[in-house]
Amino acid sequence: MAEALIAAVVPPDRPVDLLVLAYSIHDVQPGRATATYLSSVCPGTPLSFAICDQGSAAAFTGLRIATDYRADPSGSGRVLLIVLEQAVLPYPTAPGVPAARPTRHRGVALLFEREPAEPEPTEPRQFEGAAAARLVGLRQRPGVAAADVAEQAAADLADLSAGRCRVRVLASPALAASWPGPSDDGLEVGPADQPATGPWWQLLDVLATEQPDLLVVADYDPELGYLCLAAFTR
Repeated sequence: MAEALIAAVVPPDRPVDLLVLAYSIHDVQPGRATATYLSSVCPGTPLSFAICDQGSAAAFTGLRIATDYRADPSGSGRVLLIVLEQAVLPYPTAPGVPAARPTRHRGVALLFEREPAEPEPTEPRQFEGAAAARLVGLRQRPGVAAADVAEQAAADLADLSAGRCRVRVLASPALAASWPGPSDDGLEVGPADQPATGPWWQLLDVLATEQPDLLVVADYDPELGYLCLAAFTR
């Protein structure tokens, strides 16, 4: 999945500096380091690493790292974040302890670039299913108790959406259950069976068809206590 995404979004003449692989279901195969292998097939042979054991917060951690790395003036500022989930485990689980897994294999690639001081003289390359947006805000809070989710989510959303008229929120089912506002107030709930990629798949769909002032991807992992919000605009 990741190789196909790399081929689709990274042109050979525009290599990336950093590749971040975010996932929640382990892909353990002896003798193979997936992130290292992906670097070898990605234009630029970028520095690469994986983020796991953070549940659905892994993608938001990848966003935070991409934002920090993109600001480094020593590189091109191009970062590829790949969010993956697979419907199978490559090893058996403990008896009587079934592992939750998504319904199907799915991957989403987000390519970050530093905004140029001057517009590029040519039109940027477009890919099937691609949509352009700017990340304008990110909030990632660990250790949020379920009883505090509504208050903290409301505060973070108010901060991110200040001055915006039309705000769409793409929320995970876990966060929607504690959402501080009306369910019909710009809120769209993602699929429960694709916890890692569902919100990002929705983001691409909305960006391709609508023009809200602000799109906020919001998630809460009740097991790990991560509350995450990422705000995008066109």
